[in-house]
Amino acid sequence: MSAGIVALVASASIAPAASANDDPITPTPAQSFPSVPRRASVATPPTDQFIVKFKDPARAGSALRAQSFSRAAAKLGATARDLRATAGGARVVRTSKELGDGDAEKLLASLRADPAVAYAEPDFKLQAKVASPNDPAFNDQWSLSLNTGGIGATRAWDVTEGAGQVLAVIDTGITSHVDLNQNVLDGYDMIADPAESGDQDGRDANATDPGDWSTDNQCGDGTPGVPFSSWHGTHVAGIIAAATGNGIGIAGVAPQAKILPVRVLGPCGGQVSDIADAILWASGAPVTDAPLNLNPARVINLSLGGTEACPQTFQDAIDTATARGSIVVAAAGNEMAQASDSTPANCRNVISVAASGRTGALAPYSNFGPGVDITAPGGDMTPTSPDDSNSGVTNGILSTENDGDTTATETPGTNYYWSEGTSFAAPHVSGAAALLMAQMGPTATPAAVEARLKRTARPVTGGCPQGCGAGRLDAASAVLHFNTVLAAGDFNGDGKADVLARENSGFLWLYPGNGRGGWLARKQVGSGWNGFTSLVAPGDFNGDRRVDVLARDATGALWLYPGNGSGAWLARVKVGSGWNGFTAIAGAGDINGDGKADVLARDTTGALWLYPGNGRGGWLARTQVGSGWNSMTAVVGPGDLTGDGKADLLARDAAGVLWRYPGNGRGGFGAKVQVGAGWNSMTAITGRGDYSGDAKTDVLAVDTNGSLWLYNGNGLGGFSGRTGAGSGWG
Repeated sequence: MSAGIVALVASASIAPAASANDDPITPTPAQSFPSVPRRASVATPPTDQFIVKFKDPARAGSALRAQSFSRAAAKLGATARDLRATAGGARVVRTSKELGDGDAEKLLASLRADPAVAYAEPDFKLQAKVASPNDPAFNDQWSLSLNTGGIGATRAWDVTEGAGQVLAVIDTGITSHVDLNQNVLDGYDMIADPAESGDQDGRDANATDPGDWSTDNQCGDGTPGVPFSSWHGTHVAGIIAAATGNGIGIAGVAPQAKILPVRVLGPCGGQVSDIADAILWASGAPVTDAPLNLNPARVINLSLGGTEACPQTFQDAIDTATARGSIVVAAAGNEMAQASDSTPANCRNVISVAASGRTGALAPYSNFGPGVDITAPGGDMTPTSPDDSNSGVTNGILSTENDGDTTATETPGTNYYWSEGTSFAAPHVSGAAALLMAQMGPTATPAAVEARLKRTARPVTGGCPQGCGAGRLDAASAVLHFNTVLAAGDFNGDGKADVLARENSGFLWLYPGNGRGGWLARKQVGSGWNGFTSLVAPGDFNGDRRVDVLARDATGALWLYPGNGSGAWLARVKVGSGWNGFTAIAGAGDINGDGKADVLARDTTGALWLYPGNGRGGWLARTQVGSGWNSMTAVVGPGDLTGDGKADLLARDAAGVLWRYPGNGRGGFGAKVQVGAGWNSMTAITGRGDYSGDAKTDVLAVDTNGSLWLYNGNGLGGFSGRTGAGSGWG
């Protein structure tokens, strides 16, 4: 295979790179961005809460207001309850059911028709979110949007923009571009043969793309030349990490990540030997005739390929890079054939990426089959009008390009072009992998990142019987997983045990239990909760017979969030400081037998402390109830597991053994009893509550695949078995 590896472009608004797989269309540079401004919706969001202001303050304080509320709600088959007054003198009203847009407007119209009412409006929730960036072409980047076909990058940015991550783009090199330069590191030209390089020299530290145009017969006898350059590496790099929020051009998937350009493709493609060395060099491994790469890449993007079996040279390089912690992402190919025939996508330890179009369906040119791992936006520029060959152009992928036809312009490029191909699907996955690496931390492995990307993928529009891997990339779902799952008890007042779950974005969700081991529709009950380092469900901590939550912030302050008994909160109260000295905090129930909710806390020495609640939202004097507890990787307060009326404790050791410490009802514990093994596969363990409806205390646990398991308590201190209670929880 002398020069069989080429850029995987299906078609472009400029002429594509030299490839037998190309299907060029008439060049149409995207030099202007005719985007329709986004308009705020005027529809009323579904809600069960409204704000009503009366003209006469006396009316607002009398029983007459109840008549107004009741009459309006009765017309919709609902009742209305006056909750409280606002600081501005209005009333907050809650209906007995959530009203959709049409019904909500009817209720409001009825209230506004009352001559005593000054105004009535929905009391809907607002959410913290990253605003759409000010890049003028962002609205044309459908592939990053929350719409069908997009990867939800804007939601993922609520958590991370990929800061600290290095992504190697092994491609044609890089050109200077005003929307990209700030995120480009010094790379390397890995093309060894000066005759094939296009810049007339061998390997050196200059990764600049000199252009990959060619003359007739240059790439083989009878092969026509390509009289223009693709600037393929620049296009790929822009998809990953174009500067965002700079008021210029477009946004990148991982806008705070850095691009490490490595040049391997010249006018006629690239050699396997050069590309394999580039993979090694990018990962930080030594390469004989190149200096050590001081910026090892966590993600390596290969938007290139050939129709061959995976060469052992590739496989060895990929295995080494993966072992060093680099994720390798490769385009699946554009032959409308089995991806297993396209290399390096068919190598082991590679995320093979097929392409989808704006509708979310598999792109017509894309490879498919069991060799695909995941599908991502690559564009589908099929003309939508038989009379206009360019009518489908904006359904391609918009990214950075150079302005030169054959050689790069000397000044930084300012242009952008639409293209399609699995070449441009792969960098969407690479960018999402960088977001995930940044969020998961330096210990994240390539296998863990790949598993998360696949587990959170969405179905391909219209199905994909040909084989589209795990489905369409969803960067938002991959990044916005739950980092805390809390068994809250009966939080909404329906007599059934519920769960609270916190996303990395800081959104807090209530999953109401259905009393049969499953869930009713979830409801957002908070935002900004990512500022807390620990969440604890102590039960009724302030003595009002409603379930509360304790939250520790980064300063060590402990806050009580009193539940209102119907799935929301009363005003929070600070109940402690200096709690950042504890490595574990558990809401243990009533440990000392005084009928009040207590908390257990482990300090850095391994001492376990009982903080007895005073039943009024505060504490009695603490007492030490154990030592040596720093050997435990989880401490959980499940409530009464044995049915003796005393609160117990669960703890998992480093070997994954789960132990029950039976409470003695006086603030201490009896001898521990083993109740399970293999629990180190669980990323979260939580209790307390009867989730299955059998009047016995159960435990919930999340495994490394994000599956939620209900461990049914047997009432004797152990479990009668487990059942699945959901997926996507981790």
